[in-house]
Parts: sequence; C-alpha cells; structure tokens
Amino acid sequence: MTNRAHVLVTNDDGIDAPGLLALAHAACDRGFDVTVAAPHRQASGSAGGLSMFVVDEKIDITHRRLRGLPGVDAYAVSAHPGMIALAAVLGRFGSVPDLVLSGINEGSNLGSAVLHSGTAGAAMVAGAHGITALAASLHLDFELEGPAVSDPPRHWESAAEVVGAILPQLVEADPGSVFNLNVPNLPAADQRALVSAAWTLAGTAPTLLPFIADFDRRAATLPVAELVEPTIDIVEGSDIDKVRLGHPTLSLLQFSGDSSIDWVSQVRR
Repeated sequence: MTNRAHVLVTNDDGIDAPGLLALAHAACDRGFDVTVAAPHRQASGSAGGLSMFVVDEKIDITHRRLRGLPGVDAYAVSAHPGMIALAAVLGRFGSVPDLVLSGINEGSNLGSAVLHSGTAGAAMVAGAHGITALAASLHLDFELEGPAVSDPPRHWESAAEVVGAILPQLVEADPGSVFNLNVPNLPAADQRALVSAAWTLAGTAPTLLPFIADFDRRAATLPVAELVEPTIDIVEGSDIDKVRLGHPTLSLLQFSGDSSIDWVSQVRR
C-alpha cells in the first residue's frame, strides 16, 4: 500500500476539538490523503451508536476548513461518530478509506470504558466492516508524578507524534484490525517507550466515574443506600497499568486470541 492511502479522521469530541486537528495534521504530515468527518458537537459516550440529529427530515452536513490544512475536506455532521464511520466505510465521504483514525480523545479510553466511548466506537464500526482503525486518546486520569494540577495543559502534540510514528505499520496491518492507543499527557520529551498491552474489561476504567456519578446525582428515585461505589481495578500488564506508568500504550481491541503487537518495539519517534 502506498503512502497515498485514504484516511478518514473522526472523533467524538466534535469538529472543533483540538485533538481532531492534531490527528488530521499527523496523517497529513505523513503524506496520506485525508478526509475529516466529525460530529457537529460533543458526542462522548455514544459508543458505536447510529443516532442522527434530524431537522426537517434531514441531517446537517457542513463543509469546513481546518486550521493549517487548506487542502483537506472536512465535514461537520449532525450524527454520532459510529454513524459517521459507517457512512464513510460505505463511501459516503469520497472513496472508501483504507484507514480510519478516531480521536485524539480528551481523556483515556481504557478497560471497560472502551465499550462506551464514541472514539473507540467509530474505530470498531470501521473494523467490523473490514477497515483497519485506530482510536487515539490523551491519558489525563492519573497523576504520574509531582503535585496534582486541576486542569493541566493538553499535550496534543505528544499523542500526534506517536500516531505519526505508527501510521506506516497501521496501513500494513491485517484489514479490520482495531487498535487502541492511549498516550500520557506529558511533553514528548518526557514520554517513555511505546508498549503493547492487553486490553481487558476488568473493573471500572477511570473515565467512567464521572458518568456514574452524574447518573447517581440525577437518579433521585433510586435508593441511595444500595448504590455501590465503583472502583478502578488495575490488572498487572493491562492497558491501564502500562499507561499510568508513563508509557504510550497500544492495544488490540479483541475479546480472545493473541493480542500482542510484535512490531511495537521497533517503532521509533
């Protein structure tokens, strides 16, 4: 496959999200033919949902231009990322993509949180239709070292650099493979080596806690005494374990079989 492979970039944080722009730049900088199609607004937690936001029986698809990417067609779509990914792999945004990149999400997608993520959902929809896909996320959920910072700066460039480094391997991967990347929110110079880690559904991932807390707050009719406080289960060697130690962590999203990625150790940034 040549480096002019067609890449569809999407996300669940919306068309104006800085992570989407960083991801599109990463693909363009590697010489790929890029199209961007993303929700017109925030769509986190939508999994692979096919919801559309219809007005007068139509969904709104607005052509946009992304900063620094004048030659890239970009579309704000009034639909969830799962629907956008499905439309893309069926050729609704130009030629069928060779690769779908989803993200870069503001917050990690680890463990059971992957089941609910619109970022991961779009990638899994693409994979289910035979298109290789990557869900990329910026890990903000653990303080690695030093004093806690309530709202740290986002190092989108760190995640984009890792994505750029693995793109050649992604386009050569088996069709339908779905990868999940989580990059610590650290400057590129402070990132540790990229590692492969098993994806596990065990426990509750940290990004689910705010959603659960919001449910508890709003579900006033439930007997509060019976609510169980969720915990974060960190399985040794899992994606949650590796990324919290400062490693950009790549996983295959599959329920069984060998999930190791043998080329990760050869990636150089």
